[in-house]
Amino acid sequence: MINVAAKRIKAVAVLLVGAATAAAQQPFDLDLSFQTTIERIYVSSIALMSNGKILVSGRIGFTNNQLDPEMGSVRLFPNGSWDSSFPTFPLTIGAGKITPWADQYYVATAQLVRRLTPEGLIDPTFQHLNDNAPLFSSFQGGDYHVYPDGSIVITGSHTMNVPDSGWVGSHHMIWFNNDGTLDFTRRPRRGNGTISLIVPQPDGKFLLSGAATTWEGVPKPNIFRVHTDGTLDTSFTCAMGWGEAASMTVLDDGRILVSGLFKTQFSSPDTLHFVRLMPNGDLDPTFNNDLEVVRMPWLSSEWPGNTINWGQFGLVGHTRISDGRIVMWGVHMLVEGQERLGIAMLDPDGELLEEPFGAGGCGRYYSPGTGYLYGEISGIIEAPDGFFYIWGAYKGYDDGTTNDPTQRFISRLYGLNVGVAEREQVQVEVFPNPSAGEVIVELERSLGVETLEVHDALGRSVLQQLITGTRVMLDLSQQADGLYTVTLRGRAHAPVVRRVVIQR
Repeated sequence: MINVAAKRIKAVAVLLVGAATAAAQQPFDLDLSFQTTIERIYVSSIALMSNGKILVSGRIGFTNNQLDPEMGSVRLFPNGSWDSSFPTFPLTIGAGKITPWADQYYVATAQLVRRLTPEGLIDPTFQHLNDNAPLFSSFQGGDYHVYPDGSIVITGSHTMNVPDSGWVGSHHMIWFNNDGTLDFTRRPRRGNGTISLIVPQPDGKFLLSGAATTWEGVPKPNIFRVHTDGTLDTSFTCAMGWGEAASMTVLDDGRILVSGLFKTQFSSPDTLHFVRLMPNGDLDPTFNNDLEVVRMPWLSSEWPGNTINWGQFGLVGHTRISDGRIVMWGVHMLVEGQERLGIAMLDPDGELLEEPFGAGGCGRYYSPGTGYLYGEISGIIEAPDGFFYIWGAYKGYDDGTTNDPTQRFISRLYGLNVGVAEREQVQVEVFPNPSAGEVIVELERSLGVETLEVHDALGRSVLQQLITGTRVMLDLSQQADGLYTVTLRGRAHAPVVRRVVIQR
């Protein structure tokens, strides 16, 4: 039963540096200059490319005609329009999670993983994993992790046939070299069920979640931890004895955010959706572990008269953003009795916030091809230039001020550095642009000690430097060609972001 009176719903105004009066846009407002023309069926993952374009993975069609082919991956221009020069890839190339690596990408297919070039095309130097047959054969896809050298470990449920090593039958954690060949130096691991999520820790260990209740013959909860070689880490015992995680985030202090659908034990009447674990797997008592989330399969006018049943307690995912707050995403839902259409904001301790995501959110649409009613946000990413991108399966988006029915499957939202009236208007020039490597940053006047941060198009920090006068030279000569953002940070103003292209 939903007990709203027993819950605390926070109304928090986010204070940004130097805030005085509101600007025209506020953080998380829709950027109406960005819009896709995708018509069906869903977007499962995106990656921001170094040239400003967007690589998209999912089950994607640009017409309403169900007979027209669907694509597993497409490429968009920076404004969201379709780059039709990109090859039409079938669902066997794409459809799942995209992971940037170096200047390339890995992408999950229905069962396996492919590597793509910087342009998003198939990388011929990374063989199809099923080319390892008869030693390996894919069966059911799960998740994957990419190591810095480009080698990967995949989960799911797949068949091994290496009798000399004793690797025969179903396995659920398998390593491959950076050319797609089997890594015979690492023993594949097995449980008694599919592993759907793998999350690395900074120490090299992995958090796993899925249907398995044993690992290498040892009983354990559905969420567990393994060592770097895949052996069970017995120092971690998850407080949730049953269920499945949709997202896990390892915090700097070793605690772990986990969202999904779980119970402390199978027979428990309590349902958990979002918790924070201590490093050993215990529940963190300082977190709102009993956050109530109920899936909304009905129109607003039809609830809450209908009975809530187990099938309505759907999985939710999450993303922790740079200011420490947590964006929770999924289908249309009731959070602490409050309607949230695919997206909600939590404070760092798991309490629901009234803003910036109120009763607005993503719209629904019916797909004749699948017979499903969609209305879901499947992820959010914070771009190097400060914007946020959301994606999923929806048509129409309401940011609380603007309700735009033309939004489709991916939307761009303003970042944390808007809605701020600066105490000082900071004039910053970056030149030459494009540059061969040496970039001059010039201020109209000295602001004291300021920090310059440079990020590549994937959001990775490549340089941090102080500026104490009015001019400084940034050496980017060792960086690859592409788009970079230069951010000036100081106490007297909001962050100032400039873009520069390195081109030789």
